[in-house]
Amino acid sequence: MDPFEEFEFKPLTDGLGFHKKKSATPAKEDTKAADTFSKNLMKNQGLELIEESSTDPLRPPLPRKKTSSPIPPAPGSLTEVGGDGSAAVDEILKTLQKNRRLDFENSKQKIAQTATKQEYKKTTWSFSAAMLDAMLVVAASLLCMIILLVVTKVDLIGNLTNPDAQGMIYLATVSLFAGVAFIYLTLNRIYVGCTPGEWAFDQRIGKPEELNRASYSLKVVARSFLVIVTGFIVFPILSSLFNKDFAGSITGAQLYKKA
Repeated sequence: MDPFEEFEFKPLTDGLGFHKKKSATPAKEDTKAADTFSKNLMKNQGLELIEESSTDPLRPPLPRKKTSSPIPPAPGSLTEVGGDGSAAVDEILKTLQKNRRLDFENSKQKIAQTATKQEYKKTTWSFSAAMLDAMLVVAASLLCMIILLVVTKVDLIGNLTNPDAQGMIYLATVSLFAGVAFIYLTLNRIYVGCTPGEWAFDQRIGKPEELNRASYSLKVVARSFLVIVTGFIVFPILSSLFNKDFAGSITGAQLYKKA
């Protein structure tokens, strides 16, 4: 009997190919248990499992399980904008309108305060303001005369060079100039409080709070009539000599200037 027949060669370490490693069955069992647990968990949450490849492709999928609680809308969705978003926009618009009204009222109050805070002091006749008003009155008188001559077709030069015995042509010319001056002074002072010449040099007749009074209009008419009747010269000269507004003292329509 050969002594080497019963001798068996065995490797010192694993992995040299002399034997096959058996698969571990406990690991497979753990994997199956984990898959089963995950499937049951997904079923409880109302989700579908993907069918296996052996399933018939023409077979309709199983209906999904309806969830008990509705999914909350995402932030910024159309539902949120249509609901609470519109109310927020309305509140913002209302706030803007209130702010605009407050700003408008504050600006009105500031304008009224500045108008009342302006101080005026009594002054006398101003040559510069009178020159500007005189130029405007002359221009308006010439315009009225041109319209009158076009309508009546009267020869003005011939009538001035050959006047009648009474001199009515001169009286009519002076009356036209006086009427235009009276209208110019009265209307500007009643509605604005000053003529363009007086406005340019910060002068006015009476104070701003007197503008809406009925007596103010009567005073302005009396002053204009008195100045025109005296020939536009008497009261300005007296005011310049004595540094006092005599026409204002007599009629009550005092001439003021911004302090």
